[in-house]
Amino acid sequence: MALEVYWGSGSPYAWRVLLALEVKQIPYDSKRLSFTDEDLKSDEYLAISPRGKVPAIRDGAVTVHESIAILRYLEDLKSEPVLFGNDPAERSRIWCSIMEIMNYIEPNILDYARTIFYGELSEKKQIAITAREAIENELSHLNTSLKSKEYLASEKLSAADIVLYPVIPFLSRAADKENTEEVSGNLRSIDKHYPAIGAWCKRIESIPGYEKTYPPHWKE
Repeated sequence: MALEVYWGSGSPYAWRVLLALEVKQIPYDSKRLSFTDEDLKSDEYLAISPRGKVPAIRDGAVTVHESIAILRYLEDLKSEPVLFGNDPAERSRIWCSIMEIMNYIEPNILDYARTIFYGELSEKKQIAITAREAIENELSHLNTSLKSKEYLASEKLSAADIVLYPVIPFLSRAADKENTEEVSGNLRSIDKHYPAIGAWCKRIESIPGYEKTYPPHWKE
């Protein structure tokens, strides 16, 4: 029985898992859930993901939710290609990069992108602007770092790259939806304002199987 992957189109957290599966070439049974049809609140799904969020996986009797935990599970499931490093120094760099993304970028994603997507900008405009400014600051640091290397924390693609990448198009899509200088700033054209990040994105997008992971409803 193939590993089952529960995901939602457009979720950057679910996208991470789909990318990792393609990189590792692990066969899986795709279970796309709808955010609007209460799929995430069904008793069946809550037994797999108790908080009713995506992504989640079921591998026989084993269930795992939370995207980073799933990536770690996939690493143990199939060791090659290595995503979490080959030695203590490399692993520490990868985990530091992941934690920085989680601590300094992810909280602002919620205040920025979700405020726009959920139609809450009228009452939370300043919150969104403050979050966008914080994101831009982090992207500036990343852009400087990527000028001298191809990947975030290793000489090859690692879990850090897979964790961050889906966030970039997610932010771009939010910025395009509210396309004003005041609200979207540099996020309206990440390739232009952060060219090293743009080049890094192109490397991720060249991964075999990448197109299979792209949010289907974004193509419509």
